Amino acid sequence: MATSSMICLLSLLPFALCPSVLDPGDIPVLDSYHTDDSGISVDAADTKLVYDLHNAEVRFEWEGSSAFYQVVPGLMAILLLNIAPCGVVLPLSNPYTDDMLYATECNAQMEFGYVAANGSTIIITGFKPGNTLQIPKGALHWGLNKSCTRAVSIIKFFNGPDISFVRPDIQIGSIPESILNVSMGEELARKISELKKLNPEDPIARCPKCMRMCGLV
Repeated sequence: MATSSMICLLSLLPFALCPSVLDPGDIPVLDSYHTDDSGISVDAADTKLVYDLHNAEVRFEWEGSSAFYQVVPGLMAILLLNIAPCGVVLPLSNPYTDDMLYATECNAQMEFGYVAANGSTIIITGFKPGNTLQIPKGALHWGLNKSCTRAVSIIKFFNGPDISFVRPDIQIGSIPESILNVSMGEELARKISELKKLNPEDPIARCPKCMRMCGLV
């Protein structure tokens, strides 16, 4: 997928990326090409202008879900996210980048949610292929695919190369138990302290209730 054309088709993004991408000084050197009257012709497999998300160098898999991650040097990051049936994108935030997600495959049972700046919880349902959703930098957000059979594919655009994320359950579990005792009481504090045992690098899991209802366990 050609990076420049992809970004400019989505020029409604509040990232002001198109001028940077189209600056001739920023265009990578073509590896193999030929010229004719119509201009420069190059095979997609032979140029750094094109990023193949299905064969990205960085990839992750979690319980049937997967992600393919590509950085456009010095500019942005692109993530292809496949969410399995009953898959859950765990609550997290991206402290360094805004995030625009674009649905390529979706179903009516997919939900996205985030916490707005005023503290309101926003739940988006009825998401369809072609829909986009902007997640502001630092906003806590999540997703749930309630379908028993249909996976969901999302392309996520970040307006910077660093897509580090923070999970609030890991954060709160890292607070000393003595402080939690005062804040939440001893019984709840003991349970919350157990959260520190979770793997902070896992952003996706499966919903046990959904899987039981779907007969997947």
